[in-house]
Amino acid sequence: MEQIKKFLHGKGFALVLAACLLAAAAAGVWAVRTVRDELRQNLTDLTNPSSTARQTIPEPEPDPDVGLEEEELWLDLPDTAEQAANSVAGVPQPVPGSSSASSGAASGSGSVHEPSALQGSSAPAAGSEAPASAQPVDGRVLNAFSGDELVYNKTLGDWRTHNGVDYACAQGGTVAAPAAGKVTAAGPEGNWGTVVSIEDASGRIWRVCGVATPAVKAGDTVTAGQKLGTAGTVGCECAEESHIHLEVKQGESYLDPAKFIG
Repeated sequence: MEQIKKFLHGKGFALVLAACLLAAAAAGVWAVRTVRDELRQNLTDLTNPSSTARQTIPEPEPDPDVGLEEEELWLDLPDTAEQAANSVAGVPQPVPGSSSASSGAASGSGSVHEPSALQGSSAPAAGSEAPASAQPVDGRVLNAFSGDELVYNKTLGDWRTHNGVDYACAQGGTVAAPAAGKVTAAGPEGNWGTVVSIEDASGRIWRVCGVATPAVKAGDTVTAGQKLGTAGTVGCECAEESHIHLEVKQGESYLDPAKFIG
């Protein structure tokens, strides 16, 4: 007994340490086995998910109201079919031998394509230039078109826009039509003197101001270069050298005559 006490006294700490190590080792082995089993179970679930889904997802219970609704729907179907048949029967059927105009309209080959013969001819564009144009007289340009710029008027003594071109000429000289077209007016217009207005094929109005004794009248058709009369005076520009005042209008806008005269 005394020897055992001496042995335990000398080796007791080692024995306790050994016992702790064995317990720790046993616990480690148990933990490893537990983790291994859990991993094996998880792997099995991943490789075969259908079994887990079958176990976890409950099957839906049948709804008794659904069967009643379907039965009521099938009971209503004969009435609906009968209404559809009646609506189809009420549609008027085509009458044999009907006019070709209606069939043409239905097929899209009616009068829509008939004007194709007119496609070869086209009216001149509104913005196209007049076919032939020339100065109404052979003189030089005294005063050019000013557009929006104000210029001084010697006769009236003020600043204003000059809406046309002044061509120098001797009084009594021949004045010719600057463009071909229809004479819309030929007569006195206040301070502008006698004015001959010509509408060309593009709808522009050519106003030749200062014509004395016009040789044409409203409604006449003239060609470019045809005599309109003789040169007279332009009252609102009489302080200038003798000349003819030429304007070109498109609607209410004034255009530069020099751009249309070749």
